[in-house]
Amino acid sequence: MRSAVRGLVGSAGPDVDLWARLCKEIGVAGLTIPEEYGGAGATLAEAAIVLEELGRVLSPVPMLGSLLAVEALLRCGDEEARARLLPAICAGERTVTAAWDGSATVEDGLVSGEFRDVFAADVLLVVVDGRLYEVESGDDVGHTIDLSRQVGAVRLDRRPAVPSGTAADLRDLACAALSAEQVGTAERALELTVAYVKERHQFGRPIGSFQVLQHRLAEAYVRVQAARSASQTAVDALVSGSPDASRLAAVAKVTCSETLRATAAEMVQMHGGIAITWEHDAHRFLRRAWASARLYGPPDVHVARLTSTVLVDFAH
Repeated sequence: MRSAVRGLVGSAGPDVDLWARLCKEIGVAGLTIPEEYGGAGATLAEAAIVLEELGRVLSPVPMLGSLLAVEALLRCGDEEARARLLPAICAGERTVTAAWDGSATVEDGLVSGEFRDVFAADVLLVVVDGRLYEVESGDDVGHTIDLSRQVGAVRLDRRPAVPSGTAADLRDLACAALSAEQVGTAERALELTVAYVKERHQFGRPIGSFQVLQHRLAEAYVRVQAARSASQTAVDALVSGSPDASRLAAVAKVTCSETLRATAAEMVQMHGGIAITWEHDAHRFLRRAWASARLYGPPDVHVARLTSTVLVDFAH
């Protein structure tokens, strides 16, 4: 799976519909969809591998949003919605995403309100008062500081909404899945930085031979490995249904967000002036790092919920 995804995203040109190829040739959109709907029946563990590889190349494809939408549909209890949407998602014919962070109301079958952290898609599955509603998108989701993909706020003004069962809490899944993507991005940023300091010469020798840079890169390497461990632990906990899954997902979100920001900052600094030019990718890694850190709640939000959990456990 890993080599297939890496090979495809690495060879696809800028004019190629990468999402269509990933869906048709590898079946990434249907990884976690049961076989009865045309999917592979795999778990978050396999999807995390795909997300990691997509994170390495800052891919704009809607894998993360699609994964959350699939889970929302599988948990909603609406068989008609599942039978209608899941096969289309598998085939890459429709992009669907889930939106739950916001404030909205539904009156007479029309939804109004605003949702944050929404990926661009054909169909939105929005959560209002514990219920899931299907809404045709039609909105141009804008970019944040991360210009590599469309994710942002969407405002719905009396948009027709189809009830699609009960809504599940997707926060932990979102945090764990995003952490896998962040690990891939951080790992690639470090690889590119190591390669650059081996090539860039100053005072007659590679700058990578300077001890201070070696120490900084070694620290970045340790942080990336720790982030990978946190992400994989959270994913495994969700797959196994561990009672600690929520806590571990928060740990992964904090660890991987901070690691990616630190690694991307080192990438920019060690590349020097070239890193802030539009022709170089270093600033794109930094933009992705800061944008993804705020996605599904910034690290301090998850630190706060971890703190409250730890204090409750300590009190008992």
